[in-house]
Amino acid sequence: MRPNGFTLIEIVVATALAGIMVISVANLFIMTGDAQRQSQRLETATHAGELKIESLRNNHYNSLEPGTTIDFTDELPPELNEPRSAQVEISEPEPGLRRLDLHISYYDGTRKRRVDLSTVIGNVGIAQ
Repeated sequence: MRPNGFTLIEIVVATALAGIMVISVANLFIMTGDAQRQSQRLETATHAGELKIESLRNNHYNSLEPGTTIDFTDELPPELNEPRSAQVEISEPEPGLRRLDLHISYYDGTRKRRVDLSTVIGNVGIAQ
């Protein structure tokens, strides 16, 4: 007849399984937190780019000189890790149009991330 209780082997196996489950759940929380931080930084960079494009769109059309590059790195929010950079390249694909190509780069841990946005602004007046 078997005595009541657990053997030492059963306790060791149960403890090992519980430890593996705890480590797995902890890794899941860590990975979820990292993904949230990456997503937040991407959203921050995209929002900064959209604000800059809107700001340039609201400027007078003629102030956007084709062939120039505007550096607005100093305007980036501090949440984006250094080294970081932000530029807008202005071109004229057709007469009466200005194309704005925006590039923001920043580091997320050891990986370099980049956000690229583009828009076209036309020289359209009220009478046209």
